This record gives sequence, C-alpha cells and structure tokens, in this order.
Amino acid sequence: MKDEFQQPFRIHQYHYSVSSSDGISYQMFFIQSALAHAGISGSVFATRLNDISSPKAFKLDFEKMWDCDLLLIHHSLGNPSLKQLNHLEIPKALIYHNITPAQFFPHDPTLSALSELGRKQLQILKKDTIAAFTGSKFNFEELKKHLFHQPQLLPLLDIPEDLKEVKKKKQNSKKGAPKNLLFVGCLTPHKNQNQLIKTFYYLKKLLPKHSKLYLVGSQDPVFLSYLNLLIKQLNLNLEIKLTGRVTRKILEQHYEMADAFVCLSKHEGFCIPLVEAMSRQVPVFYLTTPGVKETMGNSGVALHTEDPFEVAQIIYTVLENPKALSAILRSQHRRLIELGREHNVDRVQKVLLKLVKQVRSTPYFQINRRESEQFITA
Repeated sequence: MKDEFQQPFRIHQYHYSVSSSDGISYQMFFIQSALAHAGISGSVFATRLNDISSPKAFKLDFEKMWDCDLLLIHHSLGNPSLKQLNHLEIPKALIYHNITPAQFFPHDPTLSALSELGRKQLQILKKDTIAAFTGSKFNFEELKKHLFHQPQLLPLLDIPEDLKEVKKKKQNSKKGAPKNLLFVGCLTPHKNQNQLIKTFYYLKKLLPKHSKLYLVGSQDPVFLSYLNLLIKQLNLNLEIKLTGRVTRKILEQHYEMADAFVCLSKHEGFCIPLVEAMSRQVPVFYLTTPGVKETMGNSGVALHTEDPFEVAQIIYTVLENPKALSAILRSQHRRLIELGREHNVDRVQKVLLKLVKQVRSTPYFQINRRESEQFITA
C-alpha cells in the first residue's frame, strides 16, 4: 500500500490583507519559511495585496487554494471574504490575531463596523475550523470567552534566531549627546501615539538639544491629521518624525540609533516591536496593558501611569543612570530567553506537522471538533 505521507504536505495561508511590514503578514511569512525548511510547501493568499505581489503572495484564488492539506485562516478585523472561504471544501484552522475593540475607532465608522464583524465571525470560524491557534495567552483567553476549546500557542517569530543575527548595540553614553526615542506601530488611537507626543513635549526640556522622537509605521489618515495638528500646536515639528511605513533595512537603522523604545499602547495582542527592541539592546518603557505586560514579563521599565509629565520624568531618570540601564538590558535579555522557549521555528514545525499528518490520515468528513481538539493538544 502506498505510504499516505509519501506526497509532500502543502499548507496554504490566508488573511484578508497582506503587506510587507504589518505584524500578521510577518507571522505568515515566518510560518511559510519554517514549514519550507521542514519540507512543507504552501502559498500566502489575500483579498487585498498592499505593496506586495506574486510570487511572494497571491490574490484570493480558489482554483489555486484548494490543492492543499490545510488552509490556515488568519483572522483580525472583520473579513468580507469569509463566506466565500467557508465554501472551500478543505480542512481549515484558525490563527487568531486580537481584534482591536470598536471603541478605539470612534473617528472611523468603517473600522468600527469591521471590528464588530470580526468578533461575530469568530462563531462562524469556530464551526468551520478543526483547530485554533493564537500568538499569546492574552489572545488565548479571548478565544476561550468565545467558547473555543483548547486553542494552542503558535509562535509569531523565531526569537533564538533573531538573537543570533542582531549585533550588540553600542550604547551612546557621551555626555550631552542627543537622545532618540522610538515607537514602531501603525498610527491609530489604540497605539496612543498622542500621549507619546505629549510626553516628548516635557522630555524635550530635559534631554540634550536635537533629541528626537521617531514614530514608525503605517498611518490612519484621520488620526495622522490629528497628530500633525498636535505636533504643530506643541511646536515639535523639528523634533518629532512620522516616518510612515519603512523597509526592513530602514527599520533596523531606527533600532540601531534608538536610545529608548517607548510603548504607551492601550491594546495589543502581542507586540512584536517590543521583542525586536529588546533583541536589539534598546531599553523598553511600556504601559502595563495586558498584552504588552505579557510580552515584557518582568523586564524593561513598567509604567503604571500614562501622564505625560510623569512618564517623561521616569524616562529621563533612567536614561541618565548607566547602572539602571544595564540592569534593564539584562532583564530584557532574560525575558527574550524565556520567550524563546515558546516562540521558535521548531515549535511551529512540530505543531503544524502534527496537525497536517492527522488531517492526511483522517478523512476530512470524519473530523469533528472534539476529535480535532484531542489530536492537536500538545
């Protein structure tokens, strides 16, 4: 009898939109690379392709998508194409990326509606998928609230490999040298860049001349207009740079020249830029919202206030204390080692290979939700 696993496995992935820089796309390409190294092929598909094209990623095409053992559906905001995907008769698994609550989009009725739709669609996905994965315990708890049973952690990146690739950062300790603050994330209300700008208004008075704040990431047009107005009102046009989306090379340059990474975000499922900053020897200051706190653990500088004046005082005090900075960087390195035990390429391969083998050996029409939970449990 022919070996049921003789034919190579194929796992496709889908998200409503794919780009070269957002966090969800980052994980999709990481999974694709991890599986390729394990001999598992597969393509990335999206309804909308932003600044990216084939063969890196393909437009939604059912004729190309059906020929796989498993389709991984990444879910964030509401997906207008979900009904079409449901008619695709192949095994599917959910990868859940936290949905930003509608309350953060009072300025944008479309995003608010997509947020509400995204949560409603979780009930559809619960019925139509044989397994559920997510990148953090924070997201895990949300899936449990929606009655998903036994979701699993699926790594967002390969932290051990990232630590090998990044060179040790040279700390700029020269007295009077300008300081550069950095935050990476799309300009949206829940990322709270407005509080960062206000914080820098007070911090500017304490730091050396020519110190700057860089806000790197794609931009919500309405929120961008508000931030530009705020920057103008505070007379910070020369000190604050809104870069928009940047290439990986430019992003690395920002990490290299950053003296501090400051995150005042009010909502994160798992914040990859925090990990990137830690792995690049940048001290991290962060507001202790649940997803952010999970990422940072007991490392970095936890902020229990978002008052701009108080945050500015904390940042300045730490940046002026070399011993404190060294202790912070050591704590971040320990945290990276802890995270690396969960977020690594080996775990991606192990978890998905186990699932796809079970799919290949079990007729799809016989797989029910209870059976799938039993065989995907680590």
